[in-house]
Amino acid sequence: MPIFPRLVEGDQESEPDRTWEGRPPRLWLHIAVTWTVTALCVGALILGALWFLGFPEIARPDTLSLRAFEGVVVRAFAIMAGLSGIALLVIAYHRQRNNNLENLRARRAAERDGVKLFNDRFTAAYTELGNEQATARLGAVHALAHLADDAPTSELRQTCINVLCSYLRMPNAPVAEGDEVGTTARQEYEAFREVRFSIIRVIGDRLRDEYSSWHGHRFDLSNVAFDGGTLRGVHLIDGKMIFDRSVFSGGEMDFRYSRVSGSRLSFRGARFTGGTVNFRHVRFEGRFSDFDKAEFSGARVLFHDARIAAKTMNFTRAGFTGGRVEFTSGEEGTEPALGDPPDGLLDAVAAGTPGVVRLPESWTGPGVGEDAPPHTR
Repeated sequence: MPIFPRLVEGDQESEPDRTWEGRPPRLWLHIAVTWTVTALCVGALILGALWFLGFPEIARPDTLSLRAFEGVVVRAFAIMAGLSGIALLVIAYHRQRNNNLENLRARRAAERDGVKLFNDRFTAAYTELGNEQATARLGAVHALAHLADDAPTSELRQTCINVLCSYLRMPNAPVAEGDEVGTTARQEYEAFREVRFSIIRVIGDRLRDEYSSWHGHRFDLSNVAFDGGTLRGVHLIDGKMIFDRSVFSGGEMDFRYSRVSGSRLSFRGARFTGGTVNFRHVRFEGRFSDFDKAEFSGARVLFHDARIAAKTMNFTRAGFTGGRVEFTSGEEGTEPALGDPPDGLLDAVAAGTPGVVRLPESWTGPGVGEDAPPHTR
């Protein structure tokens, strides 16, 4: 996989400074030019002063007194001192310029070495991700995760994240307990499943740390077949986590105690067909969580005690045809979800199969659950 990194992302000095390309001007030439410019400026000031005075005639003395001679000498030394000071300033400027140039060259060389090392490690890691041995693939997952931690730019970190997410999108036919498959096929599936679960755990471990460099990135988990995993307690501060058109078919996918405060969480067109998807105690705030066109047909999806800020969730065109979707638990409606009902949820519930969705009493209104207790539908 080719990688084309920028040396320093977001740094204006990452682009080549054309003024420093090639050999710098000679010092003596720079000093001579500076002296010439200074002399011209002083001459212009003198001519301006004479013009202002009407170019008065200056009487020439017949003899030069000792005191006048001393004045000439003092002024000559002052001129020499000024020219010497100008030369020293030019020398100091050249020295600083050369130091900056050397520092820039050294930094660019270090960045090139860092990118080359990254590419070497990346190639070794993602090659092992295709190894037939599950243990090698597990090692590759953690190698890519650590490589993302050490990535010199966010672009290279995103590359590692993309590879991990791409592995989850590989075709996956879940093997449930009791399915009549051979021992070898079941072992291969279990090994593949463990690698997939490890990737989910790696992502969750990084996103639980509020100071992790993984925040602000895109996690494309669309079209993934989930049969379990945990993202419990993650804090989505920024970036995107996409589950569009994914299928949740078994096991438990755990999002409990997570917080969506600055990231976009999307389940557009996702299908919840089996197992449990647990959003209990999740705080949906800040940006947007989208369940548009999601299909709930057989899974148990729990939103007990979820905290939902206004305009942060959307269930427009969601379909509720089976399973159980609970925004409150227990016959007495304990642990209700708090906040405003998500956009489009009540309309989708009214159009769905009765008894699939359990809502807090504070959300139900006229026309919802006419043949059922007010907090269920």
